[in-house]
Amino acid sequence: MFRICLIQGSDIYNHNNDTKIIIGLCLDISKLVRLTIWDNEVANFRELNRISTRKNQIVIITSIIPQLHEGKLSLTTTPGSRFYFDNDIDIIKRFEKRNKLLS
Repeated sequence: MFRICLIQGSDIYNHNNDTKIIIGLCLDISKLVRLTIWDNEVANFRELNRISTRKNQIVIITSIIPQLHEGKLSLTTTPGSRFYFDNDIDIIKRFEKRNKLLS
């Protein structure tokens, strides 16, 4: 589970747009990892991002491919990737409490 601290891409609220999006996920205060979102998963992410009204976006992501590129970790989605922005999931509530994040 990560906090989204960066979103790069065009027209990020239009779920009909299928161009890639890169999101920055904060691992802690000083570490950021980039996740590249492709294909159908990008439409799903855009729709969740559009309807999310939370100040701090906490996301659970399933089925990703980790890769090292020039010594840096990067992540890529797969056709099985799913995104969960639901703040009623217990693990997200605990994450927000532990990190003192307010929705």
